[in-house]
Amino acid sequence: MVVPHKTQCYGDSTDPPEEAIPMCTLRNFPNQIEHCIEWGRDKFNELFVDTPGDLTSYLDNPQLFVSQLKANSTSAGAVTSLGRMLEFIEMKNDNSFDKCVAMARDQFNSYYDYQIRDLLSVFPVDHKDKAGQPFWSGPKRAPSPITFDLSNPTHLNFVVCYANLIAVALGIPENRDAKAVASISEKVPIKPYEPKKVEVEEGKENESKALTPDDEVLIERFLARIQKVSAEIKKEQIMPAEFEKDDDSNLHIDFIDACSNLRATNYQIKNCDRNKTKMIAGKIIPAIATTTAMITGAVTAEIYKFAQGFDALEDYRNAFINLSLPLFLFSEPIPVNKIKSKDYDPISMCQTKSIPEGYTIYDKTLVDKGSLTFQEMFDFLEKEYNIEITLVSCG
Repeated sequence: MVVPHKTQCYGDSTDPPEEAIPMCTLRNFPNQIEHCIEWGRDKFNELFVDTPGDLTSYLDNPQLFVSQLKANSTSAGAVTSLGRMLEFIEMKNDNSFDKCVAMARDQFNSYYDYQIRDLLSVFPVDHKDKAGQPFWSGPKRAPSPITFDLSNPTHLNFVVCYANLIAVALGIPENRDAKAVASISEKVPIKPYEPKKVEVEEGKENESKALTPDDEVLIERFLARIQKVSAEIKKEQIMPAEFEKDDDSNLHIDFIDACSNLRATNYQIKNCDRNKTKMIAGKIIPAIATTTAMITGAVTAEIYKFAQGFDALEDYRNAFINLSLPLFLFSEPIPVNKIKSKDYDPISMCQTKSIPEGYTIYDKTLVDKGSLTFQEMFDFLEKEYNIEITLVSCG
């Protein structure tokens, strides 16, 4: 057990703040490939992270999950989440890769064909706004539905990636053979198109909301069905994905690439290659080669010193470099700040006692006594270090 003397939290992200993209643009009116990739990344989280995660939370504690879902979601959002969970549970019970392919095919039609038709039913290509101007103009591109075509590599790749990612999440044996997946795809029954009444506001948000029956009734029906069909499933059998851009074998980037390029095709946006998808979906910031080389050289020089056994602080150097000026400044690192007792600490607004005197943020007190209760740990610290514990925090 490790008891830190002092905890300081620093932001560890090197990503600069991004300009917010309105949700209406991502959902219905993309006009750049970046919008499509962000949409694909969101679908990845929705399908392979959030839904399996919700399912494991439900299996762990159904009552707590339901209460939190109702408290933190709209009724429509709760219905959507429970509907996806039910689909996953039924597929897990079937334990069939063919069902994963069938879901992938249905999802393809939903994303790239049926939802586009629904949107065009509200805003036809020749639709005029309130001012009498063409609605589909400027940044708004009129979409067109896509019909699934097994001979199209992107279409097939979407199904292969989708089916296998679902299989991984549910512990179903995978099948990455594109020909085998194509053969299965030809045989699975496909849900026909059923027009939906969709209301889309032309105001600020332009967000679409499907008109559904009483959501509360649907929620209770879903919960009853989920409780019935999930009896044999253990939470350990469900594996939510953890997005990893650099593992080419996990199909994460492949899915987002197919997902985003198909949406780009819907909106007549030029497709991009996999590397660009990886860069944007993984939020990789391109570095200037000269700067990278300069930093690498400066750091490597310090690593040589460490490898050769130099242990004096003054043997090492901090570097401040500005290549545009150019300016190169090297300085000795300052010693780490030691925390000492004070008669009056302006932050705590009282006298403080440092135990041990002069510790740093890198120091730890190791309590190597096996499994202890909190009270046993408190007693040990008071006996050995004369410390009275008044607060324990986690996270």
